This record gives sequence, C-alpha cells and structure tokens, in this order.
Amino acid sequence: SYLFCTPAPVMQEQAMAGLAYTAPSAPPLGEPQVIQATLIPGAPGTSGQHRDTDPVEQVRAGLTELGVPLGLASLLAQEDQRIGLRIYLLDNSGSTAAMDGSVAQQGPGGRYTFRSSSRWDEVVALALDHARWNLTIGVPAEFMLLNSPCRENGMPLVEGRDFVHIERGNGMSDSQQVERLSSMLNSNGPRGVTPITARVHEIHQRIRQDFSAMTSSGQFVFLCICTDGMPTTPFSGMSTPTDQQEMCAALRRICTELPVQLVIRLCTDDEATVEFYNKVDEDMELPMDILDDMKGEANEIRKAGNGWFAYTPLLHRIREAGTMCKLVDLLDERKLTEPEIVKLVQLLSNREQPFSSDPARFVEELRTYTSSSAQVFNVATLRMEPFVDFRAIRAALGLSKCSIM
Repeated sequence: SYLFCTPAPVMQEQAMAGLAYTAPSAPPLGEPQVIQATLIPGAPGTSGQHRDTDPVEQVRAGLTELGVPLGLASLLAQEDQRIGLRIYLLDNSGSTAAMDGSVAQQGPGGRYTFRSSSRWDEVVALALDHARWNLTIGVPAEFMLLNSPCRENGMPLVEGRDFVHIERGNGMSDSQQVERLSSMLNSNGPRGVTPITARVHEIHQRIRQDFSAMTSSGQFVFLCICTDGMPTTPFSGMSTPTDQQEMCAALRRICTELPVQLVIRLCTDDEATVEFYNKVDEDMELPMDILDDMKGEANEIRKAGNGWFAYTPLLHRIREAGTMCKLVDLLDERKLTEPEIVKLVQLLSNREQPFSSDPARFVEELRTYTSSSAQVFNVATLRMEPFVDFRAIRAALGLSKCSIM
C-alpha cells in the first residue's frame, strides 16, 4: 500500500503487538467539544455559507496551484459546487499495526520515493494529505476514527477526540486545522476491531438531519472509508457472514436514502479482503468506487488496457477524494473508447483548445503539445515521463499494431 506525506512512525514492537501508541511529538488536543451543530455547509449554525459566494474560478485557481491539469481543474471546480461535505472514516483497528504499508514522499523535481510503514501510518498520511487538499479547494471535510478512546458504543461523538471537522473560514488557519487533525491521529493508533457498520449508521443519522437542505441545493456527500479489513460488530474481532450482510445493507441504505457517494480505499493486500470488497462493488450497483493503493491502481489501469497515460499521485488523490466524473471511475474497469481517450487527454492536459476528434490528427496535435509540456511522475514506472505514451496511445486508437505495455 502506498500514500503521500509523512506521519509519525509507529514503534515496530508496539505495532506487532497491536497496541495503541502515542507519538511523543504530538501537540496536546486541548479541551474536547461535544458537537452541537449540524455539519452540512449552509445549514443553520455552520460556517458553510461562505462557499455560496466562492466563485468557480477561485476553486480552479486553487486546484491548478496544487498541480491539477487545467482541463481536470475546470471540471473539478464545477463539480465542487455540488459537494457539500467529504467524510473520511479512518480504520484504526488492531490489524492496521501490520508493517506492510507504504508512504510516498515527494522529492526534488516532482519525483516520489516510498518508505515502508504500518497500515495506520498510511491511513494517517492519507488523512493529512486530504485535509490540505480540501482546505485548498474549499470543501468542508470531516475525519472520523473507527475506534475512539473512552467512547462507549452509542454515546455522542466528541470533536477533537472522535473526529475533527475542517473548513475554510471557521476562524482557524489552514495550518492550525491540519495540526489539530494531526494531533488527534497521532494520539491514537491501532486498537480494537472493525465496526464499520455501526459507524456508517452514525454517519447516516447525522447527514439525515440536513437531508432536505442538501437536496434543495443539489449537494452531495462523499464518504471515503479507509480500511484494511472486513466488518465486525463492536464486540468481536471475527467477521461473520451476518456482519458482512449488515454492512452491505447499511451502505445500500445510506446511498439510496441520502445523496451519498462512496469510496472504499483499501489499505491491505489481503486477497480475501480485496475479493470481498470487489464483490460488494460488483453485486450492489451503488455509486461506489473501490480503490487500492497507488501502485495497485496503476497496475489495474494497465490491465484494463489504459496504460497509455501516466498515472500520477495527484490523479490517485482525486480518485480517493471521490469525483462525479464517470470517466475517471472507468479507468480500471475497461478499455476506454476513442472518444473517451480524447476526452481524458483533454482533461489531463493544460491545453485550452480542444483536440481534434479525428484519431490521426489528434495524435499529431498531441505530439506537438507534449513536446513542450512538463513531464510527470508515473506511478506505474516510477519515472518522470510525458503524460502520454505515443506508441501506446496509437495502439489504443487502432493506428498501429503495437500492444499497450
């Protein structure tokens, strides 16, 4: 498993024992607060109203500052107006102490290196990376622990202990909000079981409080579940068929009763777990995307016949956060058609002028464009490369007999 940023490392002897840990450098949490207000932007008692006057161009500018290509930045900026909240459910069960995770760190020239870590370190890195991402583009986000300390099942959530809510314009700087999240995460660690179903029910109830307000404004919630295991009850470490059926029912209910779309980000290579979630995706037909780590997704995309473009850490982050762009979801599912290839290239480029729809002319325009464009880091090859492979894209368009490698 791979992810960006660098959280505090887990002590290996603690990790192997499945113990909770506390990073010695973690700043104090301060006085926790029981949540009193609703969380959906625009609802009474929240600070979400500032987004109503946040122009699309401002969001697009923020995305381009993060390195998002112009075409994709324009699409995401429009999409941003329909996203009311992102919720990240972070699995800190005992199994996340396993030392088979990996964290990607950006170095000079846009290159990335990878260091071994625990699965929990990988989850922490994901959370901090997405906190910065959502603050930059102006989407409120909430980060909830799967297992909270000193909280009995069914008790109210306490902000700062059980979750952290971040949002631009709430009176705190971006760095202060990220530090607050880091403090909560570094003060917690692998412990307990995997009560995903119970947490989904809680999230469902809280979103439902503002369901009418959200639908009237056409906004959605993206729920990203970062997990390394199959669901259990809060009282058992074994996942039974009943546990699995109940989780599927909870996911179906939250997606059909509320404007929620799902991303399940797997932080494990365990075959049984991966197979289970892939089957959930295939059988349930919900607005859901199942994602592996960066390297795993890059390999899946190549297997699907779409290895002609560079799969970047930035594109992986966008998919983890959740997007309404169906084309992005299709990358690891099937080979793209000619019109879809042209559209994806337009999204991944900084070219404002549309590319030609004629395959031969399109390739020539693309060759001219990329001759002066910057290279990107390709997760599949671990090298800096042009954002498209000309031989491979010609093959995908049926212009040559060479295969896509």
